[in-house]
Amino acid sequence: MIVSRSSRLPRKKILLAMGDAICTALAMVAAVMLRLGWTSGLDYLHARQSAILISWAVFILAFYIGGLYESERLQSLGKTVAAAVISVSLGALLITGVFFAVLSIEIGRGIFLGFAAFIFVAVVCMRLIYVAASRHGFMSQRCLIIGTTSEARKAIELIRQNAHANLRILGLIHCGNERDRVGRFFDDYPVLGTLDTLERFVELYDIERLVLAAGQEAEPVLLRQLRSFRYRGIELVDFVALSEELAQEIPLDHIDDEWLFMASMNNSRFHIRRLKRLTDIFVSSVGLLVSALPAAVAAILVKLDSPGPIFYRQERLGRESIPFTLYKFRTMRVDAESVTGPVWAIEDDPRITRVGKWLRKFRIDEIPQLFNVLSGNMSLVGPRPERAVFIHKLSEKIPFYAERLLVPPGVTGWAQVMYPYAASIEESRRKLQFDLYYIKHMSFFLDMYVLLKTSKTILFGHERAHQPKPALTTKPRRTDVKTETLFFDPATGTPPSEGSEPEHRRRTQHPI
Repeated sequence: MIVSRSSRLPRKKILLAMGDAICTALAMVAAVMLRLGWTSGLDYLHARQSAILISWAVFILAFYIGGLYESERLQSLGKTVAAAVISVSLGALLITGVFFAVLSIEIGRGIFLGFAAFIFVAVVCMRLIYVAASRHGFMSQRCLIIGTTSEARKAIELIRQNAHANLRILGLIHCGNERDRVGRFFDDYPVLGTLDTLERFVELYDIERLVLAAGQEAEPVLLRQLRSFRYRGIELVDFVALSEELAQEIPLDHIDDEWLFMASMNNSRFHIRRLKRLTDIFVSSVGLLVSALPAAVAAILVKLDSPGPIFYRQERLGRESIPFTLYKFRTMRVDAESVTGPVWAIEDDPRITRVGKWLRKFRIDEIPQLFNVLSGNMSLVGPRPERAVFIHKLSEKIPFYAERLLVPPGVTGWAQVMYPYAASIEESRRKLQFDLYYIKHMSFFLDMYVLLKTSKTILFGHERAHQPKPALTTKPRRTDVKTETLFFDPATGTPPSEGSEPEHRRRTQHPI
C-alpha cells in the first residue's frame, strides 16, 4: 500500500504559467515602447512601475479565472481563443475598476489597448506552442504498468482520460508465471515480459515511473521486489496514488482503514485548528460586507417571487455529528417536500422558484451561510453538510461515508467544484471520493484554490460538467496479436537489442 504525501504538480502547466507571466510582462513593455519610444517609454515605466506590476498580477489572476489552464480548453483552438477573450476582457475590466475607481491611477488609452492586444496574442501563441509540444511528447514521463489485471485496465483508462498528465505508457509487465501472455497486447499496449525481465526493460527504455496495478492481494509481495527501483529515483505509484494525482479523488474500492489512518498523518494540526479558523473569520467577515448589497437585492426578490420566508433553515450535521441550523436564501417553494418527504436536490429541480434558479446559478443563495462560518458551525471549505436522514442512509450503503464528519463542513468544497449535484447513492459515492481527497490534502493553499474555483462559478455561473466515470468497467480493446508481429521471444521474454528501435514505440505513440 502506497500513501502518497502530495500530488505531483503538472510540470507543463507550471511552465505554461511561467511563460504567461514572462509574455505578459514583455507585452506590457512592448506596448509602452511602441507608443512612446525607448527613452520616454523607460521614463513612463519607471514612473508607473507600481501600476505596471498591479496590471501584470491582475492579468495572471484573470488567466486562471477565465479557464486558460483547464485541460479541456487546451485541446481546441476555438476554446483556447474563447478563453483568451474572456480572460483578457476580465483582466481589462478589473484593471479599469482598480485603477480608475479605487487608486485613481491613469493609464493612457493607447497604451492600455496595446497591453490587451499584445497579451491576447501572447497567450494564444503560448497555447499553440503548448499543444504542439504536448503532441510531440515534450516532457512526457515514460512508464511501465506492473500487472495485467482489471486494475491495470483502470490505470490505462485513467491515464487516457487525463492526457495532460504527461504519462507515456510503453507497455505492461505480467506478474504471474504464465509466459503465454508475454508478447500479446493488453488494451492496445504490449505485454513486454515478466518481473524477471523488468530490470532490462527499465534500463533499456529509461523508465521513470512504475505503476503498480496487480491487485491489492499482490501489493505487499510486489513492493518488496520493487523497492530497489524507488531507491534509484524511479517513481513507484499504485492505483490509489495514481487516482490522487490524475483524477484528484480517492477510489473507495481500493482503500481500507489502514490507508485512511496513514492518510490522516498528512494533515497539519496547526492548519486545521488555527489557521483555517482565522481564515474563516477574516474571509467570511469581508464576504458579508462585500455581499451586503446583492444579499439585500436577493432578499427582496425572494419575497416578491413566491410566498414564504426569505431564509431557509434546516438542521444539518457538522463536525463529529453535532447538529446545527444552516441558513440559506430560500430557492424552493415552501411546500417542496410536503408530498415527497426528504429527497436530494438536483440540477434543474422542478421545485426551484424562478428567482431561486438564478440565486443557485451564481451561488448567491449561499451568502447567509457566512453567518454559520462566523459562528464556528461551518468552515469556508470542506465537505458539504448533510441532513441526518441522508447521512444515516448513505453510511449504510457507502463505506467510509462517516469520514466526512471528522472535519468541519464547508460552504464550498473540493467535491462541489469537481462534480455536479449528487442525486443518487452512486453519485454520492463519487463525491465522497473527492471529499476524501480534500480531507487527506487539506491545507491553506488547497482552500485558497477551492475558493478561487468557486469564484469562477460566482462570476460565470455553474461551469461544472459531469465528470467522466471512473475507469471501472472498460473493455479490452485488443488482447492478442499474430506471432509474426512480436518484437521479442514470447517464450523467454528476451527484450530487443540495445541498438534496435522497439516495435511498440512506433505502434503506441499516444500524444500525451
